[in-house]
Amino acid sequence: MNEPASEPIDDPSTGDRSIELRGVEVHNLRMVDLDVPLGKLVVFCGVSGSGKTSLALDTLYAEGQRRYLESFSVYTRQFLQKLEKPDVERIDNLPAAIAVSHDDAARSSRSTIGTATETLDYLRLLMAKVAELTCHGCGKSIRKASASTIAAEVQSLDPSTKLMLGFFEPVPEGIALETLAASLRGRGFSRGVVGETSFMLDTIPSEMVSSSASELGVIVDRITPTVAQQRLLDSLETSLTSGGGACVLWRAVRDDETSTPDVVVIDGQRWQRLDYSQRLQCRACQIVYSDPTPQLFSFNSPLGACNVCEGFGSTIDLDDALIVPDRSKSIREGAIAPWNSPAYLHELQELLALAPDYKLPVDVPYSELTEKHKQLIREGVPERDFGGLRGFFAWLERRKYKMHIRVFLSRWRSSKLCHACHGARLNAESLSWRIAGKNISEITALRIDEAAELLAALSLSATQKKLARVMLDQIQSRLAFLRQVGLGYLKLDRTLRTLSGGEAQRVALTSALGSSLVNMLYVLDEPSVGLHPSDVERLLVAVKGLRDRGNTVVLVEHEEQMLRESDWLVEVGPGAGDAGGNITFSGELDEMLAGTTVTGDFLAGRRGVAIPAARRTATRGWLKLSGARGNNLKNLTVEFPLGVMCLVTGVSGSGKSTLVQETLYGALCKRKRKDCDPPLDYDDVVGDGQIDDVILVDQSPIGRSGRSNPVTYIKAFDPIRAVFAEQVDARTHNYTAGHFSFNVDGGRCDACQGEGFLRIDMQFLADVLRKCPACGGSRYRKEILQVKYRGRSIAEVLEMTAREAFSFFRGQPKVQGKLKQLIDVGLDYLRLGQPASTLSSGEAQRLKLAAFLSEASRNRTLFILDEPTTGLHFADVVKLLDCFEALLDVGHSLIIVEHNLQLMRAADYLIDLGPGAGDAGGTVIAQGTPEQVATSPLSLTGKYLAASLAEVQGRSAAEIAAAGSP
Repeated sequence: MNEPASEPIDDPSTGDRSIELRGVEVHNLRMVDLDVPLGKLVVFCGVSGSGKTSLALDTLYAEGQRRYLESFSVYTRQFLQKLEKPDVERIDNLPAAIAVSHDDAARSSRSTIGTATETLDYLRLLMAKVAELTCHGCGKSIRKASASTIAAEVQSLDPSTKLMLGFFEPVPEGIALETLAASLRGRGFSRGVVGETSFMLDTIPSEMVSSSASELGVIVDRITPTVAQQRLLDSLETSLTSGGGACVLWRAVRDDETSTPDVVVIDGQRWQRLDYSQRLQCRACQIVYSDPTPQLFSFNSPLGACNVCEGFGSTIDLDDALIVPDRSKSIREGAIAPWNSPAYLHELQELLALAPDYKLPVDVPYSELTEKHKQLIREGVPERDFGGLRGFFAWLERRKYKMHIRVFLSRWRSSKLCHACHGARLNAESLSWRIAGKNISEITALRIDEAAELLAALSLSATQKKLARVMLDQIQSRLAFLRQVGLGYLKLDRTLRTLSGGEAQRVALTSALGSSLVNMLYVLDEPSVGLHPSDVERLLVAVKGLRDRGNTVVLVEHEEQMLRESDWLVEVGPGAGDAGGNITFSGELDEMLAGTTVTGDFLAGRRGVAIPAARRTATRGWLKLSGARGNNLKNLTVEFPLGVMCLVTGVSGSGKSTLVQETLYGALCKRKRKDCDPPLDYDDVVGDGQIDDVILVDQSPIGRSGRSNPVTYIKAFDPIRAVFAEQVDARTHNYTAGHFSFNVDGGRCDACQGEGFLRIDMQFLADVLRKCPACGGSRYRKEILQVKYRGRSIAEVLEMTAREAFSFFRGQPKVQGKLKQLIDVGLDYLRLGQPASTLSSGEAQRLKLAAFLSEASRNRTLFILDEPTTGLHFADVVKLLDCFEALLDVGHSLIIVEHNLQLMRAADYLIDLGPGAGDAGGTVIAQGTPEQVATSPLSLTGKYLAASLAEVQGRSAAEIAAAGSP
């Protein structure tokens, strides 16, 4: 989440006031004038690439942040995120702003739900204020003590209780007990204790003279709880001062007490020994603890992090399963994989030479070797100069300054649970502090529902309640929001990289929506991405609550539910790219439905996705995945039809991505010998012979540098440069295709290195980009621009749209074949050289799909897609479906993880997971045609799909079920 931006408006009462934007020309926006009503839920809609994000984030939020930063010193600004000043004439009545975009989600292994929502920050502070210490050595409770607190404890005992108050004096090595006793007598003390005997310090018993005791107990006073207050305090102060901040209280144990801890016998009498210290110290274990601070409970701080794994919870170590991947092979057949490469084959030869002398069988499966044999392979034979696997990898470690050695080493390592902290990430001292009997790691390992209940039932003293009130309020607020949006089944220590798209999106919103700020402008970039329709309803409740607190909420959205529930709609369009950038509508929903805008036509039902008259059947057979049990999957066996559009649906977190991306895709890559991450646990996959290739189109980001653009991403630039290199002027000057690249030396401008602009460092201010004076922004040297093809230079070609370039390169099938993929996915308006950093999320997703389509040359390819409708308008989904139809018509297959109801209605087959999320999901609850799934009583997806089908088709649920029956 980004920091608050701009100054709050003067008058908290918004009334009919609006944010006034005048003359906005950011990216493709064309002198836009717009009034955004304050205190309302406002949705910016329009086709993908029309300029919604430019208006919301790059204008409203960017200007707000710039004004906010102006209130800081120049020195402070260098540490804060900087956005360029938007190109606007003026913006009035702009409140302080907070933006939540998809770029906010961190994906490192240190980023968890607790850190992303700031819940862990408050929990660490709570631990530092009210947690109690338990020694990790002996399990005893340890508290800091003072004379007054000990006195209050003494006075609360039974009045007849006999007590001895004193301290322990260490006996220095080489010093006789008599000498130490004499020193203590000089300080005014008269009685001591060693072992089970007490004695006067001036008459040490003969049996004590040769005692080897390491410490001498000194009795300062013998009292009862009714002793005078001042005498008690004086004796305690003396004991604490003389004991170096520690004292001991012996309490006489009654005969009827049988289970009293820490009982010692002195002179035949049983006494309970109670230790007190002004320091956090355990005398039994001789461990001194530091005072608790929030950093002590942070795995990102050296104070709290586990010393072994450094706060990661896992370590990277050699993995026997990678070193010996196939245990059915013998040593001679190459069971030990690292020694199969030519560079290290000598290690295997040394082992084979040693084998007869040590009776090591080299022709039997590795799995049949005894532990003694495996130990020989691991440890080697030092007397024969054979270091074994341990010596081999130690030798490589000493040479890992070489890149190829580091790469080779990484092949045999994997992540393992840390043996010291067992995944807790914190050191022993941090884990010794507890609230309600649990340390901070145990609290974050609870389900969010359970953690909220634990903290709500926390029993605290009046003083502790006063200290903890703010922290508990903040923690409970964030936990309540996570539960409100349906994430109560997750755990605070869950890393963000393991979350589904919908889960990650809701977590990212927590810090903003879970706060109690008022009179703010919230700009949310497609918050419904990755959410099931049932999850969208929960999100709407939270967003409306934000508005009802007096805030203005601006959403960039395509989700129909969000549009229908908004207070005000702004449509940007009418098209994308240069065909967009205008405000085509601004008003309420009823006005839009009565108008003729693109969005209004879809919402009113005048346009839509045509439901196929007949669903496709599995013409190419089925893929069968059995025993899938990764994450929350419950040993599933699932059959996927081929040759059709198959959607995998279900609530966010039900296991869709786990099943399709992390299991099925990996299993198929393994069969096709393609490189990918290892699949999650499964038993078998059958039917892969019916496909030639498998391609995954997921949500990973495309290149975001200024050198990345559509023409390079789909690899159309290579044939375009080849065309220019074939021209007469190019051949005359010996120009190759490389001279027409702005990424390498030769033809690119030397001044700007092919970027087209110069970056001017403004020190503490945002960098300024200036058009390169040498090339005028064209990126190329003048002599390269003199080479023309049909009267256009390479720089002029990069300024063409994909559709213009397709016509321009008539007669060049290689170029047209690549560009056609952009047109097929609805990106015909993009300029070939447009930087990827300026693309919307929907455009970036379709660009990735176009790149994969341009590479798919063989038939029978299985495309696995992860929510391809992300960032797409209703009209864009129609174009996407046309692309899918074309793929299916030539024999490809589609398996799509999706929540979009438009796509569900058009699908041939649905596999619905659920019924809930997390542990409540992971099973197939419905499958079949959309009509069949719509009638499933267990399926939440079916409930929304039935309503959608009935609305579009004008039929009852019974008619839908009849149409869906085989």
